[in-house]
Amino acid sequence: MQMDSIEERLAQADLFVSVGTSGSVYPAAGFVEQAKHLGIRTCEINLEPSDNAWLFDETHYGPATQTVPAWVERILAA
Repeated sequence: MQMDSIEERLAQADLFVSVGTSGSVYPAAGFVEQAKHLGIRTCEINLEPSDNAWLFDETHYGPATQTVPAWVERILAA
């Protein structure tokens, strides 16, 4: 089952990034909650705040063609 694989990989992560989602369709919308419960840092990159934006540690808003490359550059530079 794919959910088992997703949960296993999430448990191994040190960062959860959500890109371009409404935050209202489950089960995917629940992944940020699972990550927070596991103590994983969370980041939302989206055109506008999602329905569950308040759950994220870090947020970046704007067109993905601009926000994703800028975020990746910041991560690689850190």
